[in-house]
Amino acid sequence: MIKKLKTILWFISKPKYIPQIFQVLKREQEKENTGKEATDWCKKNAISQNSALNLLGVESDIIILEEKYPEIILKSKKEEENCPVKMGGEGAVSFIYTLLKNSEYKNIIETGVAYGWSTLAILLALKDKKDSFLISNDMPYIKMNNDDYVGCVVPSELHNKWKLQREADIKGIPKALSYFNNKIDACHYDSDKSYRGRMWSSPLLWKALKKGGLFISDDINDNLAFKHFCESIERKPIIIKHNEKYVGIIKK
Repeated sequence: MIKKLKTILWFISKPKYIPQIFQVLKREQEKENTGKEATDWCKKNAISQNSALNLLGVESDIIILEEKYPEIILKSKKEEENCPVKMGGEGAVSFIYTLLKNSEYKNIIETGVAYGWSTLAILLALKDKKDSFLISNDMPYIKMNNDDYVGCVVPSELHNKWKLQREADIKGIPKALSYFNNKIDACHYDSDKSYRGRMWSSPLLWKALKKGGLFISDDINDNLAFKHFCESIERKPIIIKHNEKYVGIIKK
């Protein structure tokens, strides 16, 4: 009860994020507690990252970002080390980079930024593509005061193809989609990992994807939302493992 009260007070202190509070407070706990079943499903269906690239039509092995851009990655790691707020990990950034670099995808939405590692991977993949752009939507971590450090690992020279929105998903995702006239090539979902949050946002993002577009979702082992969403659209996902967690990819 005290934890919930503190959450409510945090939202009251930051009124622009209040619309998201209803998503938080309405979470159905029995659906959130499905991590074990979700993890078992992921383990059963996961394939190697190179095999996933092949299935997605990419004729390339994983390009390791630390090897491709050693100076940029070293500088970014120092930015993370100097950050006074602990945020989420870097995700399958080399996979994301390789996938997007070897594609025609240009208009991309990302939800959830933290340090900005996935953002960096996407922007490096887009930097030489004409008329390409990334919109990232990120709401501050509740009660963590990380506002000034979101995206801190992204170097300034990549900012020209990037817009960072500081909105709750419930407002920010529709706003980002509107920027692209509700037609996007790919999306990377890494924000509200709750069952309710995923089941609200996934159909919205999927509808806006062009034919052949990609829906990439992090940490799909947290609960059964990604599995249930795939079943609802009758798609078999591609699943990869990264640092003991799982990423799901669906091609439209």
